[in-house]
This record gives sequence, C-alpha cells and structure tokens, in this order.
Amino acid sequence: MRCPTCGTAWREQPECPRCGSDLAPLMRLSAEAWRHRIAAADSLAGERWSEALHHAREANRLQRTETGDGLLLLALLLAG
Repeated sequence: MRCPTCGTAWREQPECPRCGSDLAPLMRLSAEAWRHRIAAADSLAGERWSEALHHAREANRLQRTETGDGLLLLALLLAG
C-alpha cells in the first residue's frame, strides 16, 4: 500500500514520513483485511468452503496480498 497523498510506500505507521498525511484509515483497512484472512483460514480448516470464500474475497477487496491471493485461490477451488 502507498500513501494516497504522495505515493510513498506505507511503512505501517499512522503518519506518512514524507508528507505527514494521516494513514490511520489505511491501518484500519489493513487490520480488517488481516481479520478476514484469519477467518478464511479458520473456515478452510473447518471445511466451510463458502464462508472461507466470503472472507478471502473480503480480505482481498480491502488489501490484496500474496497470502490473500493464495487463500482466495484455495477457497475458489474448494467452493466449486
């Protein structure tokens, strides 16, 4: 993720070190995406495929990551 104001790579800090923009909203989105990735993994472990797919999609909608991509692919394959 990048600062929406100046484009500097986000370093998981609440303020952009370059321009001083408030990045707390990005931190909230990142945390919410992480919660969805955890829920997707738990759903996969519990063989709840459609639930896993929902959480994987939500995670990637909020913040796309390699882990999220992998969870989404697996959930898509298992949910049919």
